Parts: sequence; structure tokens; C-alpha cells
Amino acid sequence: MNILFRFQLLILIVVAVSFSTFAFASSQAGQPAGGERVSTVSGWTISEVHYLLANDPSKLAAVEFDLNGPADVVKASVNSSQGVFFGCTNAGGYHWVCAINSSVNISDANELKVIATGG
Repeated sequence: MNILFRFQLLILIVVAVSFSTFAFASSQAGQPAGGERVSTVSGWTISEVHYLLANDPSKLAAVEFDLNGPADVVKASVNSSQGVFFGCTNAGGYHWVCAINSSVNISDANELKVIATGG
């Protein structure tokens, strides 16, 4: 009878611990992990895009565009396969100019991707 009592006590402890663990896990459902938060990405609208040619007209020297709001740091890429982003400078207001140092061939420019932060 002593063995039956110990077995029942063990089962009771396992059930209590399992229930507590399940209850704690359920209370944390939907909560972001520490240091993370859920929010919407505001983004900027880009307009007035112009590509500037280098001395060799088959290459790009820069790209310029306007953002619809202030930003602190802006970078741009013109080739999806290279993943190279060029730093941009604020030319006044919301107008940005990104010098393309490597003088990318026009035929290699297949997208304009802009990353902006701050503001």
C-alpha cells in the first residue's frame, strides 16, 4: 500500500507542475519577446527620381529623389543582385542625392531600393 500511495503522490505532483507550466505559457501567448515590440512601419514616399549619367554615358554617376518627410540617414541601391547600398546626402529639404562611386552600368540598374532611418 505504501508503493501505491507514493505512485499517486508522484502523479499528483506531475499534474500540478504540468498545469502550472501550461498556465504560465498561456499567459505569455501573444507577448513579444524581451526587447522586441510590435508596431507598424511608417515608411516614406519617394518621388521625383532622377538618374545622373557619368562622363561615360553608359554608366550612372548618381541617383536623386525626394522623400515626403525628414530622415537622418538615407542609402540607395540600384542593382538587386549586388546588394550594394550607396550613402546619400541631403541636398536641402527632403531632397537626397546618392553618389554611385563604382559608376554602375545603366544596363545593370534594375531597381531602386531606398533605406531611410530617423527623422
